[in-house]
Amino acid sequence: MILYHRSLKCKVVNNEFNFLLIEISSTNKPTFVGALYVPPGSLPPFQLINQNLNKTYFIFGDFNAKHTNWGCKRNNTSGVHLQNWLEETGHELILPNKPISRRSNSIIDFGITKDATDWNSEVLNEGTSDHYPILFQSSIAIEEESFFRITNWKIFKFILSTTYEYWLTLVYNMDDQSFFNIFSCFISSLWQRCSSYEKITKYRPPWPPYLVLLAKSVNRARRKYRRNRNILNLQYFLSLKEIFVSERYLIQKTRTNEKAEWMSKGQNIWKIAKPSFHAFSPPFRGLSQGPNKVTNPQEIADTVANYFENHFREPEYDVNNPMHMEAQEMYKQLE
Repeated sequence: MILYHRSLKCKVVNNEFNFLLIEISSTNKPTFVGALYVPPGSLPPFQLINQNLNKTYFIFGDFNAKHTNWGCKRNNTSGVHLQNWLEETGHELILPNKPISRRSNSIIDFGITKDATDWNSEVLNEGTSDHYPILFQSSIAIEEESFFRITNWKIFKFILSTTYEYWLTLVYNMDDQSFFNIFSCFISSLWQRCSSYEKITKYRPPWPPYLVLLAKSVNRARRKYRRNRNILNLQYFLSLKEIFVSERYLIQKTRTNEKAEWMSKGQNIWKIAKPSFHAFSPPFRGLSQGPNKVTNPQEIADTVANYFENHFREPEYDVNNPMHMEAQEMYKQLE
């Protein structure tokens, strides 16, 4: 069973025995959250998990898999197979911070995901079950009304460099603890003042680090050519720019293909087209002909039929005009 807030747009995409997966719609890529149970002596359902390797997914549950790599005292068959699968795929576990069982010190309740960065967990000493409940927390934002921070790091760096001398003199006149308390507050306040908050709908994934470095190299080559205009600098700049444009095109093409593939699945297209297309047509009250309005259905049908009959009839032409004859020959070829 998976409970979710009513403000989220969710649907079940996979419902197998001891396995449930839902899709949470978001402004960026959809997020998949799953729950499973692996009975003792059984192996995890890798065939179901492998279907989501290229997605943003988080699968939680009782895996009954023990391995010394995640704090268990001994390994079992399920744990060995799971560890081998993690090494093969490069995926990670979202582990609780301490054992979850009342009867042993094993950690058998956890999550699986592609990247467990920024996930936190807390085992709660509550309930009557033989397993303690676990509270998982992440930095994922799903709500469309959420905001994300944009920091102007150039201004941040500029203010930090201009106040460098002040902090350098202050550090020798205060004890360590007081200085670091003040300086950390200053850094936090400066970060706040140099940042703005935008709606999550305006968020765009950043470029990969290698493309950012390549763009900086192109800018440096451009500035070098402007300072010293010679053929070598120009060729170097144009070659870097060509590489950058090619790499950027590949990234944009990949993102476009991923979005097109997502739109082609199920009813996803209507998540984009819904603001423009509606399930109803505007009321039709008649046709305007000059100052009058035709409301009789038969007269409307006759008027529209006559219009399109006249519009699509064969063209009239002058047989003595060579341009008309040439156009008529082309028209026949098109037919």
